Amino acid sequence: MTTFNIPSNLLEQLGEAAERINLWMSDASVEAEGKTEIQNLVQQNSIQELRDRFWRELEFGTGGLRGVVGAGSNRMNGPIIRKATQGFANYILKQGAEAKRRGVVIAYDSRLSSRFFAEQAASVLAANDIQVYLFDHIQTTPCLSFAVRNLKCIGGLCITASHNPPQYNGYKVYWEDGAQITPPHDSAILAEVFAVTRYNQARSMAYSDAVSKSLIKNVPAATIDAYFAKVKGLQLEPSINKDIGIVYTPLHGTGALPTRRALGEWGYKNLHIVPEQEEPNGHFPTVKKPNPEEPSALALAIQQASDRKADIVLATDPDSDRLALVVRDPKAAQGAFKHQAFGEYVFLNGNQTGALMIHYLLSQRKAQGSLKPQHKIIKTIVTSDLHARICSSHDIEIFDTLTGFKWIAGVVNEWERQGKNSHQYLFGTEESFGFMPGDYVRDKDGIGALCQAVEMSASFKNKGLTHCDVLLALFEKHGAWQEDLITVDLEGEEGAQRITRLMAAMRNAPVSTFAGTQVQALLDYKFQLKKHMAGKKTGETENFAQLPKSDVLQLELVDGSKISMRPSGTEPKIKFYISVCTPVSGALSAQGAYAQSVERVNTFRNSIHEYVASVK
Repeated sequence: MTTFNIPSNLLEQLGEAAERINLWMSDASVEAEGKTEIQNLVQQNSIQELRDRFWRELEFGTGGLRGVVGAGSNRMNGPIIRKATQGFANYILKQGAEAKRRGVVIAYDSRLSSRFFAEQAASVLAANDIQVYLFDHIQTTPCLSFAVRNLKCIGGLCITASHNPPQYNGYKVYWEDGAQITPPHDSAILAEVFAVTRYNQARSMAYSDAVSKSLIKNVPAATIDAYFAKVKGLQLEPSINKDIGIVYTPLHGTGALPTRRALGEWGYKNLHIVPEQEEPNGHFPTVKKPNPEEPSALALAIQQASDRKADIVLATDPDSDRLALVVRDPKAAQGAFKHQAFGEYVFLNGNQTGALMIHYLLSQRKAQGSLKPQHKIIKTIVTSDLHARICSSHDIEIFDTLTGFKWIAGVVNEWERQGKNSHQYLFGTEESFGFMPGDYVRDKDGIGALCQAVEMSASFKNKGLTHCDVLLALFEKHGAWQEDLITVDLEGEEGAQRITRLMAAMRNAPVSTFAGTQVQALLDYKFQLKKHMAGKKTGETENFAQLPKSDVLQLELVDGSKISMRPSGTEPKIKFYISVCTPVSGALSAQGAYAQSVERVNTFRNSIHEYVASVK
């Protein structure tokens, strides 16, 4: 192996990055263009850029990889994809010959380099004599999850960075249950990935050779048809009046064709897809970030809906696993929901959409006589407790999991393994615009949830109700809930260190009050400890182990509010989740209580920013 000589004047400034640069430049399997890119940065003395690209190897977390596309060990590129895939292949090989034969299905979205990365991963698996099924065009994450189970594969890969900015791409790993990897497979796969220490340890095979030898095959059309049949099976009111105006944007991602097909099969024809955002485009030219959680990404769709007086606006992210719902309600937009209004339209947050969908599913099934005691709902620990109160009012059990749909899917998978006939999965949700509308997938399904949201909206319209009317009725019964998510981006080496310091500061010396409200207890999901900070048990610490360990801290305030904080598992950021409930009683109406909740969330938001600024 040849050694790349870094100029001596740069060595000290590069620190540990210098060794990774040498490994990159000296490895014969790294493409010439990837080396040239780094060579130019060295010649330009771009110390900070080089440190950012090589201060670590892009972290392979429990969900896979996600990062900026480019040359370097801390970037998404061919060598990193091949190296990770070899580790995944090694784990599959240890499962035996049958696992090789069952193979891996691979999907990819509209992002730049997605098809290239998919072919790179497929070629490595084929070189390890592992059968590959590759979609022949861009495909959604939910269809990938479905295909793993439908084709009885041992695993799956999805090349996507979900809702990240255009410069990102990612690599999500699935196991045979159709869910992203969970224990014990996650740690075992990670160990195999970490054991591949050099890029040239990835086995190589020309993509065309793998195709000619049938080691790489197209995913059968029958599998895709079967997915849409399952989506159609979600309908509760097939004969409902479907005269509802729909504007939809796929945000340049995978969603246009699946949405057109699915809604067509449900019988909804009044669909307008935003033309400027309909075609797949990894540059995402009309948005800063293709994230349906951010109202700015839906500006075009809302404008076109306003022009057409459409009833609802829907959006999915590039891989179509997240769903946003915006509703036309001029009265609410000028009243109780004005803080989240855009003209005559109200942008519902993920908790509000989840609450409405749970209410609709349970109420409709109850009216039809199809609601069963064994039906179960699942949500995450940072998702609104309004969902739990709605379920309780219907005598339906709801379960909490850690953040992420792999944990929701994991609960469903465990029920299956145990043969629990008393537990029939109905619906799952988390606050970040994710919904799993049926057990035919084991991940978020923005397409299936979109169809359910359209049916729900048609049902409300036929009853003369708006979505905000229904929310206020739920608030009247269960308290006025408002939630918010504060995301603090902290990129690079220093950013990662600061995230660690923020978590350590709260864990070791938790604040006693938050926005003037006393903290009741701190729940530490990493160490599974609950520290009581107010009330009869003040000063006591107790153990809890209902869920797997995770780096999450949750503050329970004396008034029932919650503040949760956790580092993102896929992005350089730390997230704070706020949940507030104001009871409706006496002279305080649902609208008045909701206004108080909104104001309190604003106060909490300021306190979070003050806390972040205080930890250097």
